[in-house]
Amino acid sequence: MNERSIKCEKVYISPYVQHMIQQKGSIFARIHSIFSNGFNLTYKDRLLFVGKDVESLSAIGLAIDAADFKLIQAGLSVGDPVKISSSFSQSEEKFSLIFICYTRPQVTTMTIPSVRSVDLSIPYVPHEQLSKSDLLHLLEEADIWEHSGFASSPLKPLYENFVNEPNCFSEEAVRSLIGAGVGLTPAGDDFLQGLILFERITGSGTFLTGMTQRQLQHRSTTAVSRAYYQALFDGYVNAQWIKLCQAIQSENKQQLTEAIKKIQAYGATSGNDTLIGVLTFLKQANWRKLWAKES
Repeated sequence: MNERSIKCEKVYISPYVQHMIQQKGSIFARIHSIFSNGFNLTYKDRLLFVGKDVESLSAIGLAIDAADFKLIQAGLSVGDPVKISSSFSQSEEKFSLIFICYTRPQVTTMTIPSVRSVDLSIPYVPHEQLSKSDLLHLLEEADIWEHSGFASSPLKPLYENFVNEPNCFSEEAVRSLIGAGVGLTPAGDDFLQGLILFERITGSGTFLTGMTQRQLQHRSTTAVSRAYYQALFDGYVNAQWIKLCQAIQSENKQQLTEAIKKIQAYGATSGNDTLIGVLTFLKQANWRKLWAKES
């Protein structure tokens, strides 16, 4: 059997994923989808994202140094089986991984002697600090609508129905947005996740979270969107959102601008779709009272 081995020194992991892998010891997954900046793996009803560089670290995945990532990705194909084995040294507090990618014509073994865990738990930013920040102004200047999935005619009415509801939104409006759009993360899901994220960040209760969880039982969407919904419900978010929150907390306008630009670069429209959810949250100040009452 043809084999190639790659040793990776700079690898980062979300605690959310580390806990899942460590609990199982080893898992058998498959390549779900491949992109220039990463690839998705499916394991049972879970989905993992392997990206390049720590800035791309996902709440549901790992991030590998760009040079090593390029070597690994070169031989991958959708559907390839992947075995992930883990070990943890309590004395050294070291978490190690071995990836075996059953690719053709060569099997690729990726050894990671020490994986660095990065805290991706959703931080708390008080409403008062958020309102003092430049976030609302910067989002309004960033042309997020023009580069979003909502700029297309089929989705625009869904957004308008959502924000123009007498009570801000309804179960029906939330249901209509789940799975609405195209791609692995439809625009409607990204929008709702932006709202849910800032509901969590500001400690505004779980009104929208609960509503979305209920509607997900009746409405289908992609496996990728479901994975990111679940990460949010469990309290985790991608690294770039952590940076955005840190910029708000430190009142650093330049860092906040950079974080917005990097989020905008997510996918074809995904980052902008999520930012529209954030912008909607910021503009609808009266939602705060509704959430506080209903939660």
